[in-house]
Formats: sequence, C-alpha cells, structure tokens
Amino acid sequence: MTQMEPMTQTELTETTDDSWKMKSYIIGGMVGATVGFVTAVMLVRTSDKKHAGPPDIEITEVLKISIAAIGLVRGIAALGD
Repeated sequence: MTQMEPMTQTELTETTDDSWKMKSYIIGGMVGATVGFVTAVMLVRTSDKKHAGPPDIEITEVLKISIAAIGLVRGIAALGD
C-alpha cells in the first residue's frame, strides 16, 4: 500500500482489532505491576511493624492466597465472554 491509496475495510478492521488487543496488554501489564508493587510495599510495611524483619510466611498461607489469586484471574478472564 502506498501513501496515496486509501485503506480498505479489511485493513481498517485488522488495524482496529490489533489496537484493542495491544491496549489490553499494556493496561493489564501496568495494572498487574502496580498491584504487585503495592502488595509488596504493604507486606514489607506490615512485617516491619510486627517483626522488624522478614515476614514469617507459612506454606498454607501461600496456598490459600494462590488459590484466591487463580480464582480472581479466572473471574477477570471470564469478563471476555
């Protein structure tokens, strides 16, 4: 396609399709990074107040949180239906 030729409907549709996907990836990545960072800050702050050192995390707590996180991710993914 040269500079002077107008875009066809198919080309416009392909561009639009790619655009929303890329926006979703970028926004999702930014939200995920922000939530992860805020969570880490809160973990460190709470641990410093209670233990003045690294947190004592048990495997059962990690499993509970992991299962809850998987449920949250599945719920978000279901929004696309």
